[in-house]
Amino acid sequence: MFNRPEFAHVKHVLTGLALCALLSGCGNKPDTQATPSSGCAASADTPVLSVPLERNGHWVVDAQGADGKTHRVLLDTGATFNVLESQGPLAAAPLTPEAETGFLRQGVLGASIAGANLTVSTLSDPKEFALGLTPALRIQNWSMPAGVPALRGSLGRLASADDAPFEAIIGNERMRELTWRADYVAGRLAAYATNEAPAHEWQQCTLMTLDARTRMPAIQINLDDTYNFFILDTGYDGDVMLPQDLFDNLVKENKFAHVGTSSSIDATDRVVQRQQGLLAGLAIGQKQLPRLAVSGAAPEPRIGLGLLEKMDRFELDFRHFRFCFDLPAKPMDSTLETHSALLRSGERYEVVALAPDGILAVSGAQLGDQITTIDQTSVANLDLAKVIDLLSAPTTREVTVLRGKRTLVIELKPAQIKPA
Repeated sequence: MFNRPEFAHVKHVLTGLALCALLSGCGNKPDTQATPSSGCAASADTPVLSVPLERNGHWVVDAQGADGKTHRVLLDTGATFNVLESQGPLAAAPLTPEAETGFLRQGVLGASIAGANLTVSTLSDPKEFALGLTPALRIQNWSMPAGVPALRGSLGRLASADDAPFEAIIGNERMRELTWRADYVAGRLAAYATNEAPAHEWQQCTLMTLDARTRMPAIQINLDDTYNFFILDTGYDGDVMLPQDLFDNLVKENKFAHVGTSSSIDATDRVVQRQQGLLAGLAIGQKQLPRLAVSGAAPEPRIGLGLLEKMDRFELDFRHFRFCFDLPAKPMDSTLETHSALLRSGERYEVVALAPDGILAVSGAQLGDQITTIDQTSVANLDLAKVIDLLSAPTTREVTVLRGKRTLVIELKPAQIKPA
């Protein structure tokens, strides 16, 4: 399975201290701003934007550029800054000397970068990105002015991971202009401007703060009888990810019911294997969470859409810095999924990495096999999430693959999930 790497923070150069005012479309604007306007004014009960929402899907929405063309963008609280293609339909403008001077004066840049790249932490390896300028964008009634900082690089594999390609990442420094409400019962994602969203009486609210290092939203979760701050990451597919040392300590203390291994592909095409464990007992405030799948190797603890989608609804309220949510009457436990890494190849999915204890590996699949059908269902029009769901379903019996010039039917065997 592809777990998208998240762009965490820029080291040493971007101070972040002046970004709230600088990047707020309803507040001050940088000297480099090329396009006027911010459409943030709205009545209290009127969302600035409202789009359909499904479980098992990224927050990918349509945005309009200054040229009137439509672009697909990812809304990602797990990225600090906007990330744009260095080349493409929605390219960031190069950083000009005048823009750099403005950012230095306003405190966004701590020192001149003199055209050098910036080092960015991701969930895999640190990467280098050029600093550029975001073009003007509008998502329904949410206007984002031109001229704020953007990281310029190739999204490449990142943008095509789940067959919902996007041309840019809108990071948290932009997203926290609004209050976000995800309602999985109604099937809508709505965002509200500086006026309050409609009142609610949900089961639980808790303090939401900004992580000191990444400036991403974070809440406290009770883990192993201690409270830890976890970043809220709407770009991460999984339930929970922990630093490897914390994950290893939980293994040593026999906290996991089961452990396994999952493979993924990062944005640079590197195969990454991570340990996973099934963990019970986590809580937000007074609400106990269902059993969750926990992975290792994160730069900091974070929760992703896998957990957030188990809620009936939740709200990221950046005005009052609180996180509120409802759980269903019977929250669904996660299962430990030991995935191999699959990559779309035309109308097939190629096995590019095998999790040693995963379904495909123990059933006899080989690297390079190209999956054509799962049971009798063709994968030609299935996205990666659906393919993974079918492979994980206990009722699935076989996959058909092309191996070289041969067509083979592989009978599926259960993954070798081990007791901790």
